[in-house]
Amino acid sequence: MRRFNWQRLNKAREKVKSLWADRRGVTAIEFSMVALPFFVLTFGIMEVGLAHFANRMVDNAVISASRLVRTGQAGALTESDFKTQICGFMPNFMCNTERIFVEVKPIPSFSAASSTDGLYDADGNLKDANGFDPGDAGGIVIVNVIYKWPMMTSMLGIDNGDHGDERHLTSTMVFRNEPYN
Repeated sequence: MRRFNWQRLNKAREKVKSLWADRRGVTAIEFSMVALPFFVLTFGIMEVGLAHFANRMVDNAVISASRLVRTGQAGALTESDFKTQICGFMPNFMCNTERIFVEVKPIPSFSAASSTDGLYDADGNLKDANGFDPGDAGGIVIVNVIYKWPMMTSMLGIDNGDHGDERHLTSTMVFRNEPYN
């Protein structure tokens, strides 16, 4: 019969105690626990900031293109031509008329102005043809524009404003046409 070796057990116990007391590498282990959430949050903040920057670019392009409607120069334009005009006021990296959805229509009063509801069908999908009617001289017109901006963080599903892998950047202008007759 073999005797139990207490000396060996004590050596193993001392080894475990020394490993438990050793603090080398703790920083790397702690960083590995927070690295993924940190980088997701950092990337998300940068992407949302870029989306807000892109939305300002869309707003400025809509303001500039709407000037054609306001001054009566858009009478011969089609919806496709108006998209091209909007695209012309945006930087080249954003210029894609397939991502732009417009609705231009006269309304009876400023209080009758509504947001981009007319650009969506009953299922919540964007409609391709929404209409382009620049109205008459002195009439009130609403210009609704949606630009489909690609988003990487939308796969996380934390924002209801995302549609699949895109965010719909909206810009709305309501104005009275100038008396251009």
